[in-house]
Amino acid sequence: MDARDLASRSPEMPLEAVEFELALNSQDIAESGFETALRRAAERADGSVLFHMPALAQRDCQRVAAVSLGAGHDTHTVLVLLGRDGGSVRIENARDSDNPFAGIALSYRGLLDLFGPAGAING
Repeated sequence: MDARDLASRSPEMPLEAVEFELALNSQDIAESGFETALRRAAERADGSVLFHMPALAQRDCQRVAAVSLGAGHDTHTVLVLLGRDGGSVRIENARDSDNPFAGIALSYRGLLDLFGPAGAING
């Protein structure tokens, strides 16, 4: 899959998310582990991992993570869903997702925006 395929799948998917997905798909998740692959891909895309956790009640994935991409007013939050096979991943824009973890990801990102680094309150 190349970048054109990724971008055409979702016209709402920001470029940073496409870059992140390419970085994630270039790794062997089964070999390095989901958390390590996630952190490496986020680092390559100048993003940060907000959380990752088991998705026990989800039928289509075993783990879910949220990643913040971009900066300032151009920040995007994506969900990363690790498939039941332990090696495949799916990326969803949290704003467009109906996954129950999307609301958690957006709320967490909002808290980080509000409190900023070292707990300082902005605005």
